Amino acid sequence: MVHYYVHGRGRGHATRSRAVITRLQQAGLRVVAFAGESAEPLLCEHVITHPVRSLLPGDGRHAPRVIASRVREAVSLLRRDRADLVISDGDLPGTLAARIAGRPGIAVGHGLVFHCCERPSEAPAGPWRREAIKAAASTLGAQRKIAVSFVPLPVRRGRLARPCLEPALHAATSRTPEGPLVCYFRDGAPRPLLRRLAALELPVILFAATDPGVPGLRHEPPARDRFVRALSSARAVVATAGSQLIGECVALGVPMLALHDPHDDEQALNVVMLRAAGLGDGGPWSELDDTRLRAFLARSSVPAPAPVWDAPDVATAVLEEAHALLGLDRPGAPRQARGGER
Repeated sequence: MVHYYVHGRGRGHATRSRAVITRLQQAGLRVVAFAGESAEPLLCEHVITHPVRSLLPGDGRHAPRVIASRVREAVSLLRRDRADLVISDGDLPGTLAARIAGRPGIAVGHGLVFHCCERPSEAPAGPWRREAIKAAASTLGAQRKIAVSFVPLPVRRGRLARPCLEPALHAATSRTPEGPLVCYFRDGAPRPLLRRLAALELPVILFAATDPGVPGLRHEPPARDRFVRALSSARAVVATAGSQLIGECVALGVPMLALHDPHDDEQALNVVMLRAAGLGDGGPWSELDDTRLRAFLARSSVPAPAPVWDAPDVATAVLEEAHALLGLDRPGAPRQARGGER
């Protein structure tokens, strides 16, 4: 049995985990998921899922108490279920529990790019170092680390994987320049931005938990099936600069304007890598005005998807590491070379 922990801020962790869990199940592994608030609704229809309390940026001095409580519970469940392996996508208590209970653990996630990969020359050193420290701390206890990136990067430790498109997106062929502008903002968006989007002379779909009540925006709840249909036909995307959505847009060839809070190092670095690769545009909320928004849309023709580079998709990488840790390696199966320590 595999215990699979998923961080619950935003939807990228859960979207990636759905694809990985499906691959594990197809390989005959029994999986039980433990998911935070935003992740649980995306997983519960695909795998037995138990809600857990994710660590969030605002926890502050309460974080140690939350971690201790979560780790105690996870260790107890590991022993009760006699689980053989723990996989964690952004959830520190899961990997700590694996180490305490003597179970092998795999950490997977986009934040591990900063810990496992060389810093590109265009990325500022300070933010990269801060995110590397956060990623290392949030994966304590994991024996294997898999960084998920939408661009190729040299590997220093662990291994690198590409995002994994779910079948409905992988088969997407309906996108046209006349399609909708698709918008999603993890923590909501400033109202001036929503009004700016509503003023555009094209269909705009906003995926959000609540309707902001801005005339001209078509509101949709953030149900994954609806989002996939919209993204499959989108002319462009304006959204927060989360790695998973950037990876989906890059793979599909959908132009993306990736926005971030000025103090969000991770998403700012995502934008640096996206722009450096010539695969999209973006920047802080505060720098987006009507001129830049309309310029992005004017040049957002339908590009070709980015070429596939030499790394497995994340579902394949996780399955390979799971097989290795569980002693299920197939003789002669190809393995990607790794760099340095794990």
